[in-house]
Amino acid sequence: MIFGRFRKRKAEPEIEEVLPPEQEAEQIAKEIKADSAAEKEQVDIKDKKQRIDYIQRLYEGIQEAKNQNEQIKKEYAEVTSHLKDIQLMDQALDEDKVVVLQTASAIDQLMKERDYLKKRRYKFNDAQRQAMENFETIAADDVKKLKNFEDYQIKVKNDLHQLESEKQLLKSDKRDIINKQGTLRVVSKVLAGILLVFALLMLTIRLAFEVDVTVPVIATAAFAFLVLLVIMWEARANRTDMVITERKCNRAISLLNRVKIKYVNNTRTIDYMCMKYRVRNATELEFVYDQYQRAKREWARKRESVYMLNEKKDILVAELKKMGVKDAEIWCTQVQAIIEPKEMVEVRHDLNTRRQKLRSQIDYNTGIMQDFIGELERIRDIREEYTKDVEEVLAKSKEMNPEK
Repeated sequence: MIFGRFRKRKAEPEIEEVLPPEQEAEQIAKEIKADSAAEKEQVDIKDKKQRIDYIQRLYEGIQEAKNQNEQIKKEYAEVTSHLKDIQLMDQALDEDKVVVLQTASAIDQLMKERDYLKKRRYKFNDAQRQAMENFETIAADDVKKLKNFEDYQIKVKNDLHQLESEKQLLKSDKRDIINKQGTLRVVSKVLAGILLVFALLMLTIRLAFEVDVTVPVIATAAFAFLVLLVIMWEARANRTDMVITERKCNRAISLLNRVKIKYVNNTRTIDYMCMKYRVRNATELEFVYDQYQRAKREWARKRESVYMLNEKKDILVAELKKMGVKDAEIWCTQVQAIIEPKEMVEVRHDLNTRRQKLRSQIDYNTGIMQDFIGELERIRDIREEYTKDVEEVLAKSKEMNPEK
């Protein structure tokens, strides 16, 4: 292009402030609604291809949020069950509480004696040890899961930055096209002014000096015609570029929203697992888990009062089950919470914190589903033809993914 041959050099992207993953996830979650609204405004519902693609993206978003919630609700049910167990223990009869308290105290003494025998310095703290004891059966799987989540996080974050850069580049391209159109308008006006002045000059010369100005007029008209053709060609090319850029921008925004949803869910899952095990990342969790397994093997060789300890634990479990406690075994590793009310408050607070995080994640995904379902309903209500399109997309998606 003549007027757009030399493009402005793109401004270098500003360095963004690095936020902690949880804060960044919260910020991105807020951006998703704005981007979804922008996509809704920019999608041409009357265009069947755009409409079908948009409906398909909405359906995929609903399914992804639904699958996330199904996984989260299992963990949420376990945490809720632990809280109900604490409530049952609080409401138990006084005589039952006395037996449980005495048994817990005996277990505490035996455990202290065992700890004294196996006293050794290991590279994990008490909170990490407690977490490993609480979730010993699933810790090995959680190490692998957290590694996979962190690897996936890197990929998603790279995709996020790439799509964000692509979106900004497309917006910059749109601004460039608008600027070029403005330049064409200015050139057109200047050319028109020059032609007007030239026409007046030729007319004055012709009338004043009776000179034949046919050749200059024809040459000027031919030049003006050529310039006009170039301007019209450039304007048409700019309009075509704008349409293509708009489509690319809509696509980039749609993909960016999907990646943001994945990033938010994955970040919150990583944050929850790190909080659960009191670690900072998968590397530390793997190290703590290995240290804990090594320590367990050493403790096993020094255990002398294991029979009595197990006997007391069986009594405690039996008494707790009499109270209706569902997961009674876990309290054998949390006898301090039974003995000390302050410890029980801490346990309850920890469970409530975990449940609040899970509830927040469930609400987030539910909100996404409601928004996308509402958008599908809005499309249905516009025209009967659109309703058929929605049904066709849903039917095809269910055929391809019958388990959903």
